[in-house]
Amino acid sequence: MTKNPTKMVLLIGALFLATLMGCYVYNTTTPVGENVKPLKDLGGPFELNSLNGTVSLDQYKGNIVVLYFGFLNCAEVCPSSMGVLSAALSRLSPQTYDHVRGLFISVDPERDDLVSLNQFAKYFDDHVVGVTGTQQQIDALTKQYGVYFDIVDMESSELSYTVDHSSRFYIIDEAGTLVGAMSHNTTPTELAAGIERVYAKSIAKQ
Repeated sequence: MTKNPTKMVLLIGALFLATLMGCYVYNTTTPVGENVKPLKDLGGPFELNSLNGTVSLDQYKGNIVVLYFGFLNCAEVCPSSMGVLSAALSRLSPQTYDHVRGLFISVDPERDDLVSLNQFAKYFDDHVVGVTGTQQQIDALTKQYGVYFDIVDMESSELSYTVDHSSRFYIIDEAGTLVGAMSHNTTPTELAAGIERVYAKSIAKQ
């Protein structure tokens, strides 16, 4: 039977668009339809909760901070991205490692409790802390850092919903300024090099 070339072209086009949208969701810092904000307009101080109490960006002044926004029921992207962060931290020089902290920020505070977040974060590295806040705090913080996320209903699933979200590493310098955002496709070596560059600049300022 002869295949319809028009249908084949349409199918290929649809698959291409779906792939583009998937890449957009995981790599963008802006929801669809909104203007992209430059890095200099993103970032800033915040305060969230961890198992051991309140965590604020101000308390990490003098350190390089790497943020990753995700959620515990994320089946593949979050664990693999945290694996990249873990491997990147293991590649740092001892001096740099001593001055780096990671934060896994849950955008799903309804389901992600502080005990589970702490266990998840510490599994990857002792310098990583699991944090979250109220839904209002998370909404404000994701907007502040240009992070896209969206609650998606899953009526046929036991989870009832999942969360689509951008997947990036946000690097904050010793002064608390957001200086870099790297895709989850970044390799551990590339992420480690980015962190080392930011730390080297902080040393040069002293």
